[in-house]
Amino acid sequence: MAKKNTAGQSSARMVMNVLIKHQAYTPDTAVGYDAFKNLPLSTMIIAYTIANLMESEVIIKTGDDRYYFVEENWKKVTQKVKRGYTLLLVLPLIILIIFLAFQVLL
Repeated sequence: MAKKNTAGQSSARMVMNVLIKHQAYTPDTAVGYDAFKNLPLSTMIIAYTIANLMESEVIIKTGDDRYYFVEENWKKVTQKVKRGYTLLLVLPLIILIIFLAFQVLL
């Protein structure tokens, strides 16, 4: 079930919640742009957000200008982000350990 929109939610999460609320998971259940009209976002931000999510194939546009959510692709995107943050956190620690090991050896 989609969570209630709050000020702390990202525009991507708000757009995805609309698709989840409408159970738009396939081309047959896809929704039109009017499904996003009640979001507290400007049309430009909604369009930009949908375009960004379409690049990573989290949202797919049908031939008749309707949209649906692909949860498997969303999971892939979140895994990439988690790996990226893990790398950002672990890499400095590895460099620090190597640096300290060299100082001990010298």
